[in-house]
Parts: sequence; C-alpha cells; structure tokens
Amino acid sequence: MGKKDITLKDYLSDRRRYADLINGAVFCGEEIVCPDTLTEANAVQSMFRNGQALERTNDLVMKQDRDGKLFAVWIVANQEHIDYSMPARVMLQEALEYDRHLKKIKRETPGQALRDDAEFLCGIRREERLRPVVTLIVYWGSEAWQGAESMHDLIDFGEDVELADRLRALVPVYPLHILRLSEQKDYECFRTELGMLFALYARRNDRSGFKEYLDTHKACCNMDDETCQTLGMMTGSASLLNLSRRSKDKEKEEINVCRSIDELIEEGVREGKKAGISEGIAEAVKAMAAGMRKLEIPQRTICRMIAEELHMSMEQAEQFLQA
Repeated sequence: MGKKDITLKDYLSDRRRYADLINGAVFCGEEIVCPDTLTEANAVQSMFRNGQALERTNDLVMKQDRDGKLFAVWIVANQEHIDYSMPARVMLQEALEYDRHLKKIKRETPGQALRDDAEFLCGIRREERLRPVVTLIVYWGSEAWQGAESMHDLIDFGEDVELADRLRALVPVYPLHILRLSEQKDYECFRTELGMLFALYARRNDRSGFKEYLDTHKACCNMDDETCQTLGMMTGSASLLNLSRRSKDKEKEEINVCRSIDELIEEGVREGKKAGISEGIAEAVKAMAAGMRKLEIPQRTICRMIAEELHMSMEQAEQFLQA
C-alpha cells in the first residue's frame, strides 16, 4: 500500500468523515448514517473450508448500530487504478463478510435453541437474518473509470441474443457504487471538510475551476492541517505537504494556506506546459524520423541526427522514437 493510499485511509477513518462519505456518495447528502452509530470493524476477511483457506483485506470497514444492534456494514475501498475485476472482487469481499456474520451467529446460538433437524444441520434458526453489507469505491485515479460497473458488464453471455437475455435474467446484476473524484465536480452534498477536499482534488488540473472554487468557498483558507496534508499527498504538492500549521496567528495561517494552494495551481500549470512541450517534441521527432526512413537512413543515424537537431541526448531521442 502506497503513501497516498495510507494517507487517504487514515483520513477517512475518522467516523465523522466516514459517515459524511457514505451519506454524500450513496444517499445524496441525506443523513442516513450518523458518526455516533459507527464502530470500526475488522478489515481482514477470511474463510476456511475443507482444507482451503481464503483471506481478503479491505481498506476500511465500519459497523453501523441502531438501538444497540447491528444495522449495516459499510466497506470503503480506495482505488487509484482501474480494476477490471472489481465487480467480482467486491462480490467476493461482501460474501466473506456475510460468511463471517453467519459464523458469529452459529457460535452464539446455543444448541438447545435449535428446534428441528434443519436448524441443527445449518446451525442457525430460521428467523435469523443477516445485516446489509455495502461497498463504496472511492476512485481517485486520473483516467475515467472504464472498468465494469456490474457483474453483467463482466460476464460474456454469448452471441445468441435470446439465450443471453434468459441468462441475464438469472444472474444478479450486482452493480458497483463508485465515487469518481476526477469526474464528479459537485460535492455540495458533503457536510464536512470532505466536500472541500474532493472538490479541490477534482479541479487539480483545471486552473480556472480551481481558482473559482477558492474564490467562492472562503473556508478553503481555514483548511485544517489534516485536510491540507491529505490534499498535498493526493496531488503531490510539496508546498502543501511542507506547510507549517503551528502558527497561532490565524491571519498568517490563512495567507500560508492560500499561498500554498496558489502554488499548487502553478505546479499544475507547469506540469501541463511540460506535457504539452513533450507532446510537441514527440510529434516532431516522429515526423522527422518518418522522412528519414523513406531515404533508408539507418535507425541509429536517425537517432543521432534528431538528437543534434533538437539539442537533446541520444537517450532522450531514443525514448521519443520508441514512444
């Protein structure tokens, strides 16, 4: 697990933010999950059957209680990269969570409470019920999510249309719940500083959008230390990561935060210019190389001529040629 994953996991482990994450991403801001009802649960799920062991680890798992009883289990999975197997992966992790709940029921159910052969055979009473398990994927990768969004997207039902429709009706859709931080722009339904963090992160490559959000949300200048550090880690901003928050002068703190965010914007602009220049050089190199190949000039000679013409090293020229 990388530093970014660890930072975001630690940030979201706060019960107040965790509840806001679920409410904002799943329930459009409606307060269905309250922080006081959440307790952290074991993120490691395991199963042992017939000599075979299986274990999976989630990023964050919290149990929600109501009236002192388990009401639901909320799982959060942080994803920086697209996982094309995500529906199957989530289905397996949730199945393991249900299996763990079943084992807990069996262990806590005394033998004398089982009333017939069917209950003795499975180890639970017929009125027992499991609690919902829901997984939210927080996807903060730079590319648009192009992976499957349900089990139906992942399954090949064949080319026979009539048979495929019949099979689809039998197989559960199992849709994913995904919060796409780089694609979504509106985070007003989040009530904690989580909304500010997500909104700024979503605009990290959009200078005008970034500044517009800062101008219309003055709370950005009062950003707390943990949010500041998390934003810095997620965006790779050295200015935010190195920002000192120990000053007792509130006005000075606001200036420091605003200056660091301005520096983050400039970093993005510089990276954009750098990428644009690199892209232009790459196209120029390809065009020059194509013309030289028509003259049957050897590859090594082409590389040397391009390096001399564009004032770069042989290694750089070779990299552009291979791109």
